[in-house]
Amino acid sequence: MTTARPAPSALPRMPELQVPWRALSVTRETVTAEVAEWEPPPSDGFRIVAHLRGAARFEADTGDGRRRSATCAPGDVCRIPPGRRISVRWRLLGPGPLEMVHILLPAEVLERHLAEDPDGRPVDLRSLEPLPEPDPLIVTMAAALVRAREAGAGQLYADSAAEYLAAHLLAPLRSLPAECGALGRRQLDTVIAYMRAHLADRIGLDDLAREVALSRFHFLRLFSATTGRTPHQFLTGLRIETARRMLEAGDEPVGRIGQLCGFTTASHFTTVFRRHVGHTPTDYRRLRRGHG
Repeated sequence: MTTARPAPSALPRMPELQVPWRALSVTRETVTAEVAEWEPPPSDGFRIVAHLRGAARFEADTGDGRRRSATCAPGDVCRIPPGRRISVRWRLLGPGPLEMVHILLPAEVLERHLAEDPDGRPVDLRSLEPLPEPDPLIVTMAAALVRAREAGAGQLYADSAAEYLAAHLLAPLRSLPAECGALGRRQLDTVIAYMRAHLADRIGLDDLAREVALSRFHFLRLFSATTGRTPHQFLTGLRIETARRMLEAGDEPVGRIGQLCGFTTASHFTTVFRRHVGHTPTDYRRLRRGHG
């Protein structure tokens, strides 16, 4: 007997809130549908989506000819540059709901920061568009912005928040220039984004080296010099980090979380997780939820 799959629930188009802040706008969104689709109109601003609660597996079409997939959990942030058309379909992991905060930052705020850069190096804002990645600072700020808006915080608060967000977003582009013997910032971001997008898949050294057009030997040397870890060690760290957030966030079965994070068997997941965290996945979930 075949069980009919639930039809995706189209999210309502998100109008920008008419808040009395000129520097940025903030909206809170809660999704309860098991399967949902979202296609916001292209914006002149830089959109930041901070995930506060719940976990989901999604596929995104960003108009570049490739469909990308990833798992997002609390603490993750997505960034959508100005003018980017994006279509997203996701499925909740666990009973939900999925709670997000959307921040729309005017492009001129970022452009002003770039203009004040003494190096004067051109920056493509599209380089700030990875798939979801953890950013505790932005997630904390997003929750604080919602509370401040609801409490009636004034223009100075919003102006200060916008400037700080712009500086935070642009800092990585200025802090890791390409050097002989190291990956450049964009190369490293490309590799990490690929790892996150394919977390549930088998990822080989050739796959990663191909993303930045390097030989596997040259890539291994540069990646290790840049991060202080081998690609395998770095990838394992990402998988454990994602598994921890998914265990804390929802009720997805432990074995399923292991699969989504790229562990081939439940015993492998338990062994690696315990080695890194000091607890089995089941014990970690219980302890984090205050049941032991």
